[in-house]
Amino acid sequence: MYTLAKIDLLDSYPLADIFDDEKYTVLAQGEDLEKMLGTALGGFFHENPTMKSYKQWLESAEDGAYEFELLSGGKELLRVSSLLLSQEVFNAIFLMKKYHAGQKRKGDGHPYVEHPLEVAHMLWKRNFPSEVIAAGYCHDLLEDTKCQEHEIEDACGQEVLRIVKAVSNDEELSDKTDWEKKKSKYVESVRAGGEKAIMVSVADKIANLYSFFEQYKKEGPKLWQKFNRGKEKKVWFEKEVLKMAKEKWDNPLLKELEQLIEKLEKTSE
Repeated sequence: MYTLAKIDLLDSYPLADIFDDEKYTVLAQGEDLEKMLGTALGGFFHENPTMKSYKQWLESAEDGAYEFELLSGGKELLRVSSLLLSQEVFNAIFLMKKYHAGQKRKGDGHPYVEHPLEVAHMLWKRNFPSEVIAAGYCHDLLEDTKCQEHEIEDACGQEVLRIVKAVSNDEELSDKTDWEKKKSKYVESVRAGGEKAIMVSVADKIANLYSFFEQYKKEGPKLWQKFNRGKEKKVWFEKEVLKMAKEKWDNPLLKELEQLIEKLEKTSE
């Protein structure tokens, strides 16, 4: 169940985690996340026509502005004000929305757009650079859609494209015959992509694992049948990403990923 809420920010700190109950107006609830996303984007810029930058937003939102928030259950997926960070972030969400339209996630059947929203929101909440957040929205476009490299570059710039390429699997390698080679090549690609690529990769892994555990509550051990190489190889891959990331980066997200992998190891297959 997804929820779209409008938040009256008058006399409120715009980056507060939660607001007084009377500040919220629920605009929609249901399963059509893509429609709610479109409403959230259109509604935000209609209600805040004078907001041109994130700096302006932070300085003036409490004098009279509206936030639009998307949630999955009680989990926040998006605050539309975050799109004011940069033109590349703004363009990235619309490119993501266009190419993931109608797609469903393999593991849980949820609308595909939920995942890039989760990844980008995680990166935004931790104040990572805007090009990293934009890459969070776009990180699956080359793998899972018909989006071309030049479209990402045209919309979001060379650096966002570089990050997205670094965190994309080599689709010339088959999951059935070359899975281990494909995943090892992914780890080395992220390593070569540097800290920004690692940020996106780790956020992607964390979001995927949280989704896995939500679905595991519903399906139990049979969920593992949806994975090409089962539990042992899945855990191996997650550990390889974590090991590589620890060598190149130091951030609390790594501890969160490590704890999730430990939890994964304890699940029954």
